[in-house]
Amino acid sequence: MKLSTLLFVFSFAAFQAFAQVHEAKTDTVEVFQDFKNLYRYQNFYLSGQPTYETLLWLKEKGIRTVINLRTEKENSEFASSAFNEENLARKLGITYHNFPIDGTKDYNPEKLKGFSDLLTSNEIILIHCASAMRVTDFFMAYLITKEGYTLNEATAVGRKLRFSLSLEKLLGAEIDLLFKE
Repeated sequence: MKLSTLLFVFSFAAFQAFAQVHEAKTDTVEVFQDFKNLYRYQNFYLSGQPTYETLLWLKEKGIRTVINLRTEKENSEFASSAFNEENLARKLGITYHNFPIDGTKDYNPEKLKGFSDLLTSNEIILIHCASAMRVTDFFMAYLITKEGYTLNEATAVGRKLRFSLSLEKLLGAEIDLLFKE
């Protein structure tokens, strides 16, 4: 009788631990309709290029760090027609990192590690590129490699951001994905 009670308690505790981990991985993605390509997942805001007003709004929401995945050329072109994002971030007291992802040549484990290293705190962080596509790809890879998400869990988050497979659109259904190392 004592053994069965002990097994029950252990099983219940294991189920509770699994449920808490699973619950954390299924948090919803908040979509901000008033801003183009702006999303929030846990303590991360993920977006395309923020406007001046968006950065001011995000500062009010508590962001402490900006991670910009745009290249130097993209940043220069944007600054010449809009504003210097790095200068504005620093003026607002926000830590600013430019971590350029220049096309698929930068889609590699070394770049992912560098990206992941920037996400080590629990502070509120804005991660952006031009349209939120690079952000989505790198963020999904981060969830898998650093947070223990399965490929399907990470793509479930990514699909609420900017991730899509053209084949899924053609088939009208999500594809179940497997991850092999």
